[in-house]
Amino acid sequence: MDQCTRVAWFPGMEAIAKHSNFLFSPMSHRAGLARTASSWTARSISRRSSRPSPLPLIRPRHGPWTSRTGLRRRSPRRTISSIERATAGRLRNVLPGDAVGRTTKIILANGLHFKATWARRFDPSDTVRRDFLRHDGRPPVRVPFLSDAGRQYAESFDAPGLGFKVLQCFYKMVGRDGRLDFGAPCFSMLVFLPHRRDGLADLLRLAVTQPDFVMRCVPRREQLVCPCMVPKFRFSFKFDVRNALRQLGLTAPFNKDVADLSGMVSNMPPEGLYVSAVRQTSAVEVDEEGTTAVAAMYSASSPTYSAPEKPPPPPMSFVADHPFMFAIVEYEKAEVLFLGHVMDPSKED
Repeated sequence: MDQCTRVAWFPGMEAIAKHSNFLFSPMSHRAGLARTASSWTARSISRRSSRPSPLPLIRPRHGPWTSRTGLRRRSPRRTISSIERATAGRLRNVLPGDAVGRTTKIILANGLHFKATWARRFDPSDTVRRDFLRHDGRPPVRVPFLSDAGRQYAESFDAPGLGFKVLQCFYKMVGRDGRLDFGAPCFSMLVFLPHRRDGLADLLRLAVTQPDFVMRCVPRREQLVCPCMVPKFRFSFKFDVRNALRQLGLTAPFNKDVADLSGMVSNMPPEGLYVSAVRQTSAVEVDEEGTTAVAAMYSASSPTYSAPEKPPPPPMSFVADHPFMFAIVEYEKAEVLFLGHVMDPSKED
């Protein structure tokens, strides 16, 4: 997992403190930074960034809007419309009303749309309503839970002070034409369920500070999971990435007296250029059919699954009825597309 994931710590912890759901796309964040970093000089930034390789089923969209800077000219509305189209209309109004003013020179935006169907769909007739426990002491909320007891890729980790379980739900492997293709990238959702109702913050800390934590926790074998329940959820999340980057020590590009973005334009304005805002908006929906996740931002080897050598473990219970973390990942590049947590599945925002 790359350093971009560390950005999730600050908004993620703030969301936990506010008892809010959270979603972040390291991939979209890295693509946005790479687009800007390509024009930063050594005086502005010493960190390296690279654009991720495009993956099937993922549709990135990028677009600059400029004003007298020597780049091609495009209106903010056209730039944002391209993101709305790339995310099938699930992300609208990415730019807040005060984002574009008279001093705005350039807007760099990117959108990421991930839509996939479960390899083994959840039967709607098995969906049940039950209580989801909130750790802030408020009464539980009654929400629909996806249910699929049986053999699942799942694992229990009993670390000192923090035990948790991981459930892996695979997505159907399809090619660019939408047909089944076992040679296509393998995507899945990992659900991290802490044993303690208040263990979410510790899980998030491990995810953003330990290299490859998410991928190292991928279950390696099937076992009987009964019951197996995960709540349906749908929500969006937006935050100012600039604050998180500053807390990580990246400050020069946001300082108008220090930033040097001369590599971005052929006609530098007399007043210069600096990064005045970096925002990301993400949305996710999980139901019986599969997952839709989208993100927009402006400015590892594959595991092998083999028969267990040891006797199969006893049946595991996996009921995500209290705050949990999740990740949408792709194996070939050990890429984390989305990382988030659910504090209250009844909330959409």
